[in-house]
Amino acid sequence: MVPTEHSTVSQKLAVALMSTGYSRHIDALKKRTAPYFAVIEPILQRHNIPNDFKFLPLIESDLKANAVSSAGAVGYWQFMDETARDMGLKISPENDERKDLVKSTEAACRYIRFLYRKLGSWTLVAAAYNGGIGMLQNQMVRQRKQDYYTLALNEETGYYLYRILAMKELFTNSAYYERMALGPLAFTDNPYEREREQARRMGWLQDEEPVPAGEPVSFDDAYPSNSANDATIMDSILVEILKKKATSKPIFVGDAEARLFKAGKAKLGQIWLFKLTQDVQLNEITLKADDVIHAVVDDVDSRGQIFLRATNVVSVATHVKYPLAMLVINPATGQAGVSLPKALKPGWLTTWRLL
Repeated sequence: MVPTEHSTVSQKLAVALMSTGYSRHIDALKKRTAPYFAVIEPILQRHNIPNDFKFLPLIESDLKANAVSSAGAVGYWQFMDETARDMGLKISPENDERKDLVKSTEAACRYIRFLYRKLGSWTLVAAAYNGGIGMLQNQMVRQRKQDYYTLALNEETGYYLYRILAMKELFTNSAYYERMALGPLAFTDNPYEREREQARRMGWLQDEEPVPAGEPVSFDDAYPSNSANDATIMDSILVEILKKKATSKPIFVGDAEARLFKAGKAKLGQIWLFKLTQDVQLNEITLKADDVIHAVVDDVDSRGQIFLRATNVVSVATHVKYPLAMLVINPATGQAGVSLPKALKPGWLTTWRLL
């Protein structure tokens, strides 16, 4: 669920849609990407990653094998050398597996699952893929926020998820946006060189490093110009977005539902107990209703959200302890953490996601 009822969110999504240059030729783009998505989608499914992540390499590299970024990332999924090797890809002058669609997608899935285990939120995973998990976690701690939509991030990472959402929206409602006849926005400077300069300032790129061979890819700043026509298009997009009111129906379904059995204190490190509400299959383990989840409190933030992590589940019938890693999530957003009820008592229902 994208909280488009928030003005900042709806405006950013409108800007991302407006600045997407594919809107005139979305049907042609669908045809071009179909063979790539036919390879990517089953791999995402096998790794239990949302299908929407297929748009990530389209955003990153325009689905071009020889794409290179200003900071030196290469290939479909734009891996830097070190990360690529950490994820099992081989890099040599003769063979760079970042340019292999299957191998690089498998590596990207391993990296995405790693990020999800750390963050427990697919929106935060997308942000971390772009900006780095260290930067994102530092900002989450500094700002005391756990929600991508409320975090203040650098320009590129702050718009990154919106660009993915915009691409999904174009693929889903192509006829409407083709009628809008949107086009790419022009900029007076060179975004590729601007990004290289930013990479130098951040220490990612040294002056003596040669310019990488390949086709440049760059993040296009997502700000509309001030023309009257652009303002009209912007208003039209905002109206269309705001028509789609948020729904309370959960679109993220957790792996398990449980009710509170015994609460500890709402403090870091406290143990809480929950009982499953129904039989459930988690990986190779079959659990029964009333089996007990042992959870530890990871954090309670200033907004009253509690972050619970399961360490194991105990079978009531056999007393066998199954080590399982799960997070309590907000079923409406799919993000880690859930607001504590005003009256905390046994029977409080929670949704859990397997890591």
